[in-house]
Amino acid sequence: MSTFEKVSSNFIPVLQATIEQYVEPASGMRHIHMHTEQAEMVFLVAFPTVPEVSDGRAHILEHLALCGSARYPVRDPFFSMLRRSTATFMNAMTYPDRTVYPFASTDRKDFFNLLDVYLDAAFFPNLDYLNFRQEGWRHAFEGDKLVYQGIVFNEMKGAFNSPMRALDSGIASTLLKGTTYEVESGGDPLDIPDLTHEMLKEFHASHYHPSQAVIMTAGNIEASAVQEQVAAKVLSKLSGFSPRRLPQLAPAWTAPQENVVKIPSQEARDDEFGLQFAWLLGESSDPLAFYHAHLLSAGLLGESSAPVMRAMESAGYGRPSDMNGRDAGTRQMVFHIGMEGLTEEQIADAHARIWAALEETAEEGIPAAVLHAALRDIKYGQREISSGRMPYGLGRLLHALPLAMYDGDVMDAFDNTAILETLEKQIDDPEFFKQLVRDLIANPTRLTTRVVPDAGFFTERAAQEDAKLAALQASLTEEQRAHIVAESAALDAHQQLPSNSEVLPRIRPSDVSAHPRPALAIPEAVNGAVAFSIASNGISYANVLYDVSHLPEASWPWLRLYTDLAPELGVGEMSFDDASAWRQSMVPSFHIGLEAIPRPQQTMRVELSFSASGLREEHEAIAAVLSAWIAKPRFDEEERLAFLIESLVQDKLSSLAESGSRYAMLASTAPLSPTRRFDDIIGGPAALPFYRRLQQLSKTSEGLQEIARELDALHAHIIAQPPTVLCAGLDQDGVILAGLLDLPKVDAAAAREEVVEEGAVNAPPVVPMPLANTALHATSQINHCFVSWTVPGVHSPDAAALAVAAELMTNQVLHTALREKGGAYGGSASYAAGAGTFTLSSYRDPRLAGTYADFDLTLTQILDGDFSQEQVEEAIICVIKGLDKPHSPYAEALTAWNMQQRGTTEAVRQQFRTGVLTCTLEQIKAVTRTWLKDGQPSRAAFAGNTTQDLAGLEVVDLLALAS
Repeated sequence: MSTFEKVSSNFIPVLQATIEQYVEPASGMRHIHMHTEQAEMVFLVAFPTVPEVSDGRAHILEHLALCGSARYPVRDPFFSMLRRSTATFMNAMTYPDRTVYPFASTDRKDFFNLLDVYLDAAFFPNLDYLNFRQEGWRHAFEGDKLVYQGIVFNEMKGAFNSPMRALDSGIASTLLKGTTYEVESGGDPLDIPDLTHEMLKEFHASHYHPSQAVIMTAGNIEASAVQEQVAAKVLSKLSGFSPRRLPQLAPAWTAPQENVVKIPSQEARDDEFGLQFAWLLGESSDPLAFYHAHLLSAGLLGESSAPVMRAMESAGYGRPSDMNGRDAGTRQMVFHIGMEGLTEEQIADAHARIWAALEETAEEGIPAAVLHAALRDIKYGQREISSGRMPYGLGRLLHALPLAMYDGDVMDAFDNTAILETLEKQIDDPEFFKQLVRDLIANPTRLTTRVVPDAGFFTERAAQEDAKLAALQASLTEEQRAHIVAESAALDAHQQLPSNSEVLPRIRPSDVSAHPRPALAIPEAVNGAVAFSIASNGISYANVLYDVSHLPEASWPWLRLYTDLAPELGVGEMSFDDASAWRQSMVPSFHIGLEAIPRPQQTMRVELSFSASGLREEHEAIAAVLSAWIAKPRFDEEERLAFLIESLVQDKLSSLAESGSRYAMLASTAPLSPTRRFDDIIGGPAALPFYRRLQQLSKTSEGLQEIARELDALHAHIIAQPPTVLCAGLDQDGVILAGLLDLPKVDAAAAREEVVEEGAVNAPPVVPMPLANTALHATSQINHCFVSWTVPGVHSPDAAALAVAAELMTNQVLHTALREKGGAYGGSASYAAGAGTFTLSSYRDPRLAGTYADFDLTLTQILDGDFSQEQVEEAIICVIKGLDKPHSPYAEALTAWNMQQRGTTEAVRQQFRTGVLTCTLEQIKAVTRTWLKDGQPSRAAFAGNTTQDLAGLEVVDLLALAS
């Protein structure tokens, strides 16, 4: 019986949800429930985790808790439930000051199955020693050499690829010194080996208790049903009360400080220095402080005409830092302003420019329209029902969770009506924003960071690791060496054990519908526009699509450049900064996109889209912005054009290691698939020479004029094609919005003639990537490995078996071989029906040659293995839950439209679903043999170093490719 007591219940009209708050008085456990009519039912349990060291104990505990518990002594119940459940979301996340275990499902039985497993995992984990060695870290021998292994250990090596992560850590270590934020919550690979199994168990005992826990739920489910299970499974066994742990507050400074932070760089070029200001602000649980920081970010940095942003973008060197703006991810907010891409000599001038812009703004303020637009954006965000990888309800809960963890009022996250009314009054005072800036300038808790590129970042870390291991190996006794060997053998035997998942609940193919969820009906076009009536919660959407499939392959990277540059340039008679300010005042969301759409009767359709959305009362503004950008974007502002191109190029060069996984995937699949080749040419390794050529052109006025001519010609071709207009909103809002659009008249013949005459100006040749054996290299401590095959698409009778085969390979072969044994953060098989490819891959992988050997062995194991019917059914359920994942109302409309464009009819959907539900092991083996074993593989990897065994791959240096 539940002893939870209701504290409050409030209906929030803008969310169409009731927020209920409960507390269990004996333990202090809190329960926040968001009751809605959403299809997905969401649960999370969160604990404050506030480590004082960088050994990754919170992160490793997150992994280990999901490796078996008291009532579910299964080796990997989390991954077992991934394939035994129709969950639309399952995960666990470690933040700098909390750990969260969330899931979502549309099936009530499945929801309570998962609830049982998650509660037992969080509160009663086994924390097995061998699992600690697998998930965290361990010593092992590779030949005669002592090395470290472990999933989190290798995951964090990959995480350190990010220069921004290194900068953020360097700032936090000084600005937030003395708090949990000073340390690396995910774990620093140099410190992770300091963590012992006993330390981890002590951390769980002190942090994972009902008195520390916050549970949150959302969806069409009763709070009492969840509370009864929590009471029976947790509270009846764990008693006691202690105040919830809170992250420490950083002490205020009496004077600003400075520091130097080194960030990873491939080249450590002269123009890779940076400058970053960071201020410590108020607590993120204080609604006024939270929104004041939001307004500061919008007013100073929100768009190109914002005073500090304008000062940085017009400097003639460098570019604004990706870190800029409010960071509310910690108990005390941090506000960042900085520049990157500087020479060492430019740092002082950048400092002066930023500071002068702040002082000028403190004196002159900003237009009130900017602040009103910022509040409009907040209202838009409150109303929008988003869609994506994370369920809408979970997103709302995670937004409110920090307030619950910091003892704030969670209602401020769900209902901001009162605070917005206060802010509306405040921004009417011309002195209000000026005072916010004055307070920022006067704030003594300010850190000024000099950012230094370090080409030896990874080699130095590797050297430290190697030295530590060498010293240890030299001191090992024979007994200690034998212990490491025995422990490795014990772990190997442990990993070979059957998962005994029969103790876990599961959803069977007979439990799910035999029919696909009906697609949203596509309305008849009205005056040339298709308008969907959706439950949009007062948001209206407009999309104008242009078919640019006729353009030659050499124009593809120019199309991508067009989509990147046009939103950041002037339009009509407005300069770029005027246009930016106008657009921001008009709409909260505007985007130009580019996509290759596979078609059943042709190779693909290349589609360029202009889209905007806003509150339903802003139809005229949405239409005005779209009409303006479609009619006449400007490419004649040479200084602005040069700045944007340089920023694009530098972003690509600084993220080569971060982009390694995607680059390797595209290098592997581009030779096999037209759509993947398109993706490669516009944004993969094949695009790097194009951007280098652009950079060269942008150095001269003549080159910039050539770029402008090409973009102008491209624009003329785009708008001369017949557009497709898609609009959506409440009732007739879509029809009304479509009627307000003023689009250019169609003149396709003239556009085609112009393209033939002009061609692609100085387009660099597309670099052909080898069909096989490509090792893309940038300096890093990890690898990403891919091997791909050409396979038929969704219309084929083999499609269903290929989809199920991918899940069977992932669940029964690759997870154990690549993650558990190999130490990679991820290993999977995937069937991309649209692209027509089948891929085996690893992510953040310490191995390369060994992984490719495991890829080869995977096919053999599938063909020769005797998998059970239960294992096949688990793979089937994995495919089905991907098909049945619900979308937001607008995403449902777009999905219906996209399926029509791809020729995915209801008959095709039914054929595929039936094929999945009735798939047999024999069919899986047949498609594996036909399309994979007997097919021609295309291999590509991202290789962090080239001294390892590259399994015969041919090295392609990414820096050289971009030169």
